[in-house]
Amino acid sequence: MTGEMRRASMKICGITTKGKTLITAASLAIAGIAFALPSPQPVAAAPNHARLAAVYSIHFAGIKLGKFEIWSNVSADSYSLRGKGRLKFITGMLFEIKGGTTSAGAVTANGPKPASFAFNFKTKKRKGELAMMFENDAVSYVKARPPFSDSPKMIPVTAAHVKGVLDPLSALFFTAKTKKLNEDGSVCPGRIPVFDGKQRFDLLLSHKKTVTVKKKRRKGGYNGTAVVCRIKYVPIAGYKPDNSGIQFMSATNDIEVWLIQVPKNGMYVPYHVTIPTPYGTASATSTAFQIEIPGQEKIAFIR
Repeated sequence: MTGEMRRASMKICGITTKGKTLITAASLAIAGIAFALPSPQPVAAAPNHARLAAVYSIHFAGIKLGKFEIWSNVSADSYSLRGKGRLKFITGMLFEIKGGTTSAGAVTANGPKPASFAFNFKTKKRKGELAMMFENDAVSYVKARPPFSDSPKMIPVTAAHVKGVLDPLSALFFTAKTKKLNEDGSVCPGRIPVFDGKQRFDLLLSHKKTVTVKKKRRKGGYNGTAVVCRIKYVPIAGYKPDNSGIQFMSATNDIEVWLIQVPKNGMYVPYHVTIPTPYGTASATSTAFQIEIPGQEKIAFIR
């Protein structure tokens, strides 16, 4: 940590932190866009330098807003992730927001162990950024701009809350529990602990149903089974209990992610994510993805 960063930060509940989270809602969507490796193979046994690139079309209330692109590079002992998005809203006037996010860390037999996370956004009138560091399996530093103002109604985040957590982008990684996607829906991983820079919450994933995805192109599209995981959002700290948005999100049982199996490969990738909000339903649907693993044929889908 540089001297300048030390002076610009402050201690809250044992965590070096400054600023306001910029991604509380977005982090839930990011965490829903997930891919997994099948067990019993641990994440640490992942092929060296497996690369994935995917594009997701973002819709809200049936209207296309833009797209989100993500790239990952996973080796036997480390991973890096990068994503960027661009959305346009029309509410009497055009409103455009651009953003990017990165994450990096170690790959272990128990899953990802993040080391750093960053997020930034920009509109015509505003911009902001957030940086988060990890040390000894816990969040050690958070800095965000613009700064935030504390509220006595906020449930405080303690050092215990941010131990053993994942940032929203690292929450992309988990270990599936079955090799038989068509026969067993237990691919959904269970509990994922997430800290987005301000709010600590859990994502509880459970099997909801199995559906059939039909390709829209004669060539290149996916045609097969998808396991639908229900995602239950459980707020823990860093939020106001009387916040209507938090109350809505924690009450709904309609957040879900569809996982599809990559042919001739043990990897699962997200095909579709649905997130209801008090103002309409948001969704992300894969329009293209490409997977490269050394020694194997490149796999690509275009919706």
